[in-house]
Amino acid sequence: MEYRCTESDQGRKLYYILRNGMGVSASLLKRLKNAGAVFLNGEPAFTTVTVMPGDIVTIDLIAAEREADLEPEAGDIEILFENEAMLIVNKPAGMIVHPSIAKYRGSLAAFAAGYLQKTGQDARCHVVNRLDRDTSGCVVFAKNAYYKTSLSEALASSDAEKVYLGVMYGALSGGSFTISQPIKRAEPQKMLRIVSPDGKRAVTHCEILGSDGEMTLARFTLETGRTHQIRVHSAYIGHPLLGDALYGTEESIKASERLGITAQALHAVSIRLRDPITGNMITAEAPVRRQELQSIIEVLWKNRK
Repeated sequence: MEYRCTESDQGRKLYYILRNGMGVSASLLKRLKNAGAVFLNGEPAFTTVTVMPGDIVTIDLIAAEREADLEPEAGDIEILFENEAMLIVNKPAGMIVHPSIAKYRGSLAAFAAGYLQKTGQDARCHVVNRLDRDTSGCVVFAKNAYYKTSLSEALASSDAEKVYLGVMYGALSGGSFTISQPIKRAEPQKMLRIVSPDGKRAVTHCEILGSDGEMTLARFTLETGRTHQIRVHSAYIGHPLLGDALYGTEESIKASERLGITAQALHAVSIRLRDPITGNMITAEAPVRRQELQSIIEVLWKNRK
């Protein structure tokens, strides 16, 4: 990665250029220094030196990467978007994003690393956003630590957008509404989240797309990104997602079994964020691949009002 110093950089320390001009985090800068991966006009340089207009600052991002914490694996992944900074893929339902103690192999991260390795790229990718195991759709990977920081900031920005399609139990009339209810972890159950006044701010915008009287298709746009946010908010308004065994009711679970929905009917259909390389907004859209969910969406879309 390269930066050309301008007139306004006259007399500034290289440290300032790295942290402010190039947006290098403190932790990454420490690794760059330890790896000897900071250069001024092609020569290794200390961060205390003063720069001049026209100087070229270069950092070797690959040299500063940590050792890989997972083994790349061969596997099919559906790539939605790729450039020097990122890889956006369509995660299947039932696949974990990152290895866990319970399931070390077969993760989306390992398959993404395998793809990068196969295509001659550095395989040490970084997960930027996560989805529940049974939620399908858009997942963003950064190709190095520098871009992970940039992409995390881009997703947290007000101009970013994460959109989901979900099927809720019960009938809801057309229109749009917002669910603004704080969410917290329900102790001692580590997995379960609940709406609570002392929870963290959570805002979900919901647009009803269609209903057949028993179930409702909705488009969810997240203003915040709390764990299980859509699942918790849907259950809170009395319309849990079909296939959601954790937050569903006895009635919604029975309906899910009858319809053959074994995992929560939730799909991250699109993600919009600013590209840290070009500064332009990009949008990746993920087709729904779950057959049972495809069929239900088609039926409910025909019943839209």
